Order: sequence, then C-alpha cells, then structure tokens
Amino acid sequence: MLTERMHVLQRGMTPVSCCCLLCSVWTLLCLLSAVKTESAVVTTTSVHTVHRGKTTTVNCDYNKTSEKIFFTVALSREQLLCSYLYQHESWIKRPCKDNIRFIWTPETEEISFELLNLQVNDSGVYTCAVERQVLPPVQQLGVQTAFIHVIARPAVSVSCMSGSEGSPVMLCSSEGFYPAALEQVWIRDGERITYPNSSLINREYLNYSDVRWSSSVNTDGSYSLTSFLHLPPTPEQVMYHCWVNHSSLNKPITVNISSTECYGKNKQLINEVIIGTGISSAVFTGLVLFVAVHCHRLRRKKTCPQSPVGRPLLPEPEPNGQLQTAVYSTLGSHRPVPCRNNSSCSTTPSLQQTLNHHTSPNA
Repeated sequence: MLTERMHVLQRGMTPVSCCCLLCSVWTLLCLLSAVKTESAVVTTTSVHTVHRGKTTTVNCDYNKTSEKIFFTVALSREQLLCSYLYQHESWIKRPCKDNIRFIWTPETEEISFELLNLQVNDSGVYTCAVERQVLPPVQQLGVQTAFIHVIARPAVSVSCMSGSEGSPVMLCSSEGFYPAALEQVWIRDGERITYPNSSLINREYLNYSDVRWSSSVNTDGSYSLTSFLHLPPTPEQVMYHCWVNHSSLNKPITVNISSTECYGKNKQLINEVIIGTGISSAVFTGLVLFVAVHCHRLRRKKTCPQSPVGRPLLPEPEPNGQLQTAVYSTLGSHRPVPCRNNSSCSTTPSLQQTLNHHTSPNA
C-alpha cells in the first residue's frame, strides 16, 4: 500500500517542482553557513621574549567578515590596560596606559597594540579582545592571548675590599638580571676554583678561606648576586676571572682582575686608615688643649684682684643718699656745677675740691 502511494507521488511531481525544492534546500544551507561564519570567533596564541627596555607588538586577530559598524577592542592583563571604540568609521580613545600605542591599518582592517619600553614587571599574559556591540547580546569577534616574557641581562663587575682579618677580598657582582637562574664561577689562572652559585671550593688551587654568596631582589623585580672570594694573606701574583652565564646572554661574560691589584688596594686602604686616625687624634688633642687653656684663663680672671687705675676717687652720689645730703648741707646754698659734654672734667673731683676749700681752716 505504501509503495503504491510513493509511486503516485512520484507521478504527480513535475521537473519544475523538483527544481524549486532543490533551490530551497541550497538556500537554507547557505544561510546556515553564513550564520556559522558570521558567529565564528578567531582565537590565537603567541609567545614574546623581549629584552628589558625594548618594544613588542600584540596583534588582535578577529573575524573581519562581520559588520563593524560599532565595535570595541581592549587590551588587558589582569585588568584593563587600553581600550578603543569604533563608531561612525572613526576610533574613540578610552583609558589607556602611556607605554601602550594603538595601531589601526584601514587598508587591511588589522588591529594591534604596541608595548613600549618593557620592564621586568611587565612580564605576564596579555589578552586582546574584539567585540561587536550592536544587535545585543555582545558578540566576540576575536581573542588574542600573548605570553610576554621580559628578560634582563646581568651587569657584571669585579672589585676589591679589605676583609675582617685584614686580608683582601675579591667581589664579583651580577646585577639587574631576570629570570633568577644564573651561573657565577670563580676561575684562577684558567682553573675553576668554585662551582656555580656554590661555596664548594677546589682546594687544589685555593688553600685558604671560602666563598660567600649574597643575593637580593630589586624593586623592579630583577635579581642581583654577589660572591666574595677571600684571598690568602700572603701576597701573590695571580689572575682571577669571574665567569657569568645567563639565559639573556648570547655567550657567557668573563671579567678579569689581578690579585696584585687587590693587595695594593688593601695596603693603600690600611695606610689611609692609619693617616686618618692620626689626623683625627691630632685634631682632638688640639681641641682639648684649646678648651683647657681657655678655661684656665677664665678662672684666673675671676680670682685675681682688679686694678684701681681708672676708678673714681669717690663713689657717684646716689639720689637721696646720705653722702649727697651731708655735702649739700656743708655747702649751704651752693651746688656742684655739671660738666659740659665736651669737657674733660668730672663732677667727682670738683666736688672734692669744693669740700677741701670749705673745710680748710683758712676758709
């Protein structure tokens, strides 16, 4: 029965109806493909190894077939770093860090961010997201993940200092390197006497003391490492080398220093300390003597009697005093005549002469 019905349907279908059916199916498949392409999200990953102070570029790949009437692009690393808005065929800048530059190429519609003057603290995972804002909900067009690894070369230097027991000490300093893994070795006349970052010593070539290490973390996230090599107290003429290797270097760094330089500096430092101590002692002794002499003079001034030269013969009359009353009563109506400003006389001798004149028997 079913077979008979199928034959009836086949007889009723014309070539035109078959063609319309095929066109409908093809159109439906195309629409589904277009929708799938429209909603596709471009996802890429990249790795960047950058030397400190250099620049790198993070490309923001996205689906360029979608309508781009109104969309945003944002760069973030744990938090938003830079964002731009595309509207009416122009870009509007949103909050953005000073060391980040936005790049837009109209011909190819490519988007990227340029990160300038990268430092050790800038290492991390960066994400660039492109999103279309119209026709909610928001649609992601592309997500780019970039692993940025900033490396820093060590600055290697050698120097000398005086040890606690008076013997010279060599210093090898590696400063400002990143990452933390670093090899530092002491070499004596071509023979290794220490092992990388270890206090182990080849006693065959160094029969005195040991090696100490000191490491620290800098404020910018980089590292520093210093090794102290104690030299024998007896002067010797030997060439030492500080060998340093790090992942940021194309080849290891070797810095040379002669033992005679350290022994000479140590002797010079001892002489400078002796001279400085002598000068300080002399200055202190002179200061003590000066203070002692000055105090002795002050003590003599207080205990010695004063010379009578220049003192007035009689004390100055006090207002309403007994002496002034007695003198005036003797003189009667006479009063002493005050001296003028330019006169060299004094009231006291005049008063004495007047008293002598009135009290003498001839008067």
